[in-house]
Amino acid sequence: MAEIIFGIDHGNGNMKGETSSFPCGIVRYTAQPGRFMNEDILEYEGAYYTLSETKMPFKADKTVDDDYFILTLFTLVQEARKKNINLTGKDVVLGVGLPPADFGQQAVGFKQYFIDHSRHGISFRMNDKPVSFYLKDVFVSPQNFAAVMCFKASLLKKYRTVNCIDIGDGTVDLLVIRNGKPDLSVRVSERSGMAVLRSEISNRIQQNYGIHLDSSDVEQVLMGEETILEEEIIKEIYRMADDWVHMIINKLHAHVTDFRTNPAIFLGGGSLLLKKQIEQSPEFKYIEFIDDVKANAIGYEKLAAARIRRG
Repeated sequence: MAEIIFGIDHGNGNMKGETSSFPCGIVRYTAQPGRFMNEDILEYEGAYYTLSETKMPFKADKTVDDDYFILTLFTLVQEARKKNINLTGKDVVLGVGLPPADFGQQAVGFKQYFIDHSRHGISFRMNDKPVSFYLKDVFVSPQNFAAVMCFKASLLKKYRTVNCIDIGDGTVDLLVIRNGKPDLSVRVSERSGMAVLRSEISNRIQQNYGIHLDSSDVEQVLMGEETILEEEIIKEIYRMADDWVHMIINKLHAHVTDFRTNPAIFLGGGSLLLKKQIEQSPEFKYIEFIDDVKANAIGYEKLAAARIRRG
C-alpha cells in the first residue's frame, strides 16, 4: 500500500500542517462533553479532547506527555479532511521537525515518541466516528532548513552562506546554512519568542495605562490593522517591538558577528508580525521573508517524500 505523507510542524504556539493551522491548546475531559458549534471532539483511550484557543505552556521537550500526540491526531484529521483522504486503513508517514539547537539531542526521542504511541496501530474516534491507521515511519528534519529548502532554494545555490532566523511563539531559532548544508556548529534556540514579547507589552500597557491587552490586541497593532486604541499606546507597542528586535539581534550576534555580510531569511509567525521592525533594522543588508507560516510543515512533507524515494 502506498504511504500517505503528512508534514506537521509541532510549534510552541501553533500546530501547522500543509493546509491547516491552529493554536497548541487542548482541553481534556473524563466524560464526553456536549458538542458546541460543530467543534471536533476526539476520543482516545477513554479520554475526550477538544481544541482550545488558550495555548499550552512552553515545553522544551514535547515528548513529556501525550499532549503533542493528541494535537498530532487533530492535525491529521484536519489535513485528511481538507485533502479528501480517508485515513482508516492507510499507511501514514510523518514528516516532523525540531529546532536546530534541539535536533541533535532530541531527534531520536521525538521519532520514538510517535512510534511508541503506534505499536499496534493508531485508533481513536473523531465526533463518534472511528478512525484507525498504521504509522509506517517518521522522518525528523531540522526546523528552518526544511522550509528554506522548499521556498528559498535559489538563495542557497547563489550564496555560500545564508542565515535563517525563525521567530516563533516560544523560541527564536538561528540556523546557518553553508554551501547548501546546515552548519552544525551554529544551532541556536533562544527562548525569547513572541509569547515573551506579548506578555511584556501587556504588562507595560497595564502598568502605564491601566488597560489590559490580550494577545490578539497586540498582534492587531503589530500587523497594522484597525484598532480603537489610543495613538500613544500604539506608539508604545511599536517602540517595545523595536527594542525587542534589537535585543534578539544582539543575542544572535554571539553566534553570527555581522548579519550584513550574508543574506538573511526570516520565517515564522513572529517574523511576519515584526516585518516592519526587521526591515527597518540597520543590522541587515539583504533580507527575504518566507510568508507562509506553514512553511516548515510543507518542508517536512517534501523532505520525507524525498527520503522515501531515495529508499
